Amino acid sequence: MALRIEKMASGAVGIAHEDGRTVLVMGALPGELVECRTVEIKPGYSVAETIGVIEASPLRIEPRCPYYGICGGCDFQIVSEHDSACIKADVLRDNLRRIGKRDDIPADIPVYYGPFNGYRHRARFHVDLSGGKWGFLGRKSSSIVQIENCPVISSRLKELLADGSALMKAARSAMFSNRVNRQTGFAEVCAFEGDSEVSLGDEDVGITICGITYSVSASVFFQSNPIVLPHLLEFVRDNACGESIMDLYSGVGTFSSLFEGSGKRVYAVERSKGCLKLSKKNAPSALSFTADVALWGKKNGRHVDTVIVDPPRTGLAPEALDLIVSWKPERIIYVSCNSSTLSRDVCRMQGYAISKAAVFDFYPGTGHDESALVLDRV
Repeated sequence: MALRIEKMASGAVGIAHEDGRTVLVMGALPGELVECRTVEIKPGYSVAETIGVIEASPLRIEPRCPYYGICGGCDFQIVSEHDSACIKADVLRDNLRRIGKRDDIPADIPVYYGPFNGYRHRARFHVDLSGGKWGFLGRKSSSIVQIENCPVISSRLKELLADGSALMKAARSAMFSNRVNRQTGFAEVCAFEGDSEVSLGDEDVGITICGITYSVSASVFFQSNPIVLPHLLEFVRDNACGESIMDLYSGVGTFSSLFEGSGKRVYAVERSKGCLKLSKKNAPSALSFTADVALWGKKNGRHVDTVIVDPPRTGLAPEALDLIVSWKPERIIYVSCNSSTLSRDVCRMQGYAISKAAVFDFYPGTGHDESALVLDRV
């Protein structure tokens, strides 16, 4: 079927309509007329994939990786880094208007992005010990795509991929510690490249961002794009107000570390003990708590000037959101990797106005987005 793409939605999928039914089209751009086929039918909408472009957008470019469409790692290599970030800003605006029911969307939403080549300092490799293979899972597949050179990963991760011996050794340890994908049976080896060495497990390495050397390991989450990350850190640091700050879902202390030596009181709350162990290294003066945010907040909620939240893709649990609003902080800085759930949550933040917004394209070549809002109490 031929469909005209009207706009983009979260995940960098195109929106079209056929006979009054919404169709989410993968691999298409706004304004394009594409030939596509239905791959899934769901209540209220269907999912299709592009099999041919009849009328191409002027934004469309040729994918830069020979494994595009084969490897499952990247799904949006059809636009430049600049256009990718701008499209994701448009998606944020649309989600805030449509899902968030907000009429205070800033006219200016700056976008921050970096180069496609070599940006990823974190990767998860799949290793088939019995078959002696390693690489990434294929697109919508449980098989390994053996890749000689992945263009998006950093130099030392490229060396791991090319040689394979260190990955095989780490995979044997992963098997013993039961770090195995239950669907594929493959060992999963996470890797993170720091300033001078690579972590393949719980051992931590240092990576310097904005003059701060963070202790990070491959077994915890830390943003994988060190070129774009400084812009997010500056956004959070520059917009935090007052003398007391609550950093919820604080991870390894990525944001808490920004206020070391400032004299501000920082409360860091994180459920993962592994993350909090590193957070105490990265932000030693913060008061750190290992707990679920909602449960901790019921017992320890207090007034602070700024609340920073960086929840998982599912967004804030209703209980956590209600608690944050009930504390009446002067400012909320909401960092999100899913602008749909972000918009859902800010719809419920009555009494707060959006004063700033920004988009940080940490993952060029993919549909993943990262955005941040500053909300001020009115």
